Amino acid sequence: ILRSLASAGCDITVLPATSSAEDVLSHTPDGIFLSNGPGDPAATGLYAVPMIRRLLEEKKIPIFGICLGHQMLALALGAKTIKMHHGHHGANHPVKDKETGKVEITSMNHGFCVDSQTLPKGVLETHISLFDGSNCGIRLEGRPVFSVQYHPEASPGPQDSNYLFEKFADLMAL
Repeated sequence: ILRSLASAGCDITVLPATSSAEDVLSHTPDGIFLSNGPGDPAATGLYAVPMIRRLLEEKKIPIFGICLGHQMLALALGAKTIKMHHGHHGANHPVKDKETGKVEITSMNHGFCVDSQTLPKGVLETHISLFDGSNCGIRLEGRPVFSVQYHPEASPGPQDSNYLFEKFADLMAL
C-alpha cells in the first residue's frame, strides 16, 4: 500500500491505528488513508469509529480506505458489518464497479463485510463481489470519501485497481 501511494505521488506519514483525530489533523494532511488490518470490525470500531467520525467533519479532506479501513469507514458513516459464512480469501475475485460497469480482478482477505442493506442515505455502494453480491466498495455522495473491501495494492489483475491510488492522489491535488 505504501509503495502504491508513493507511486501515485503521495508523501506518507504513518500513524498508529490508535491515534486520535487531533493527532492525525496536527499533521495537516492533504488526505487520510484508512489501512487494512486483522480483526473484527466491531472491536476495532470501539476506538476507530469515533476518530473517523471526527475526521469526517473535515469536509474537504479526502479519505480512502481499504479492507478493514473500508469497514471502519462504513461503520463511521452509520452502516453495519456482518460476519460472512466463509469469507473471501485469495486472488482472482471478480468485483464489478457499479458506476462504470467494469469488472476488476482483485485479491481479498476478510471474514466480515459491510451490510449494503444498512448503508445510510448519501452513502453509495460502488463495488460488488460477482461471487456472492457482497459489498466491495462505497463512496460518500458529494464528498471526496471512498473505500473498497479488496486489496488493490496486491495487483492480481495485475493493474485493474491501481486507478484507486491515482484517484486518491487526484482528490488531494484539488
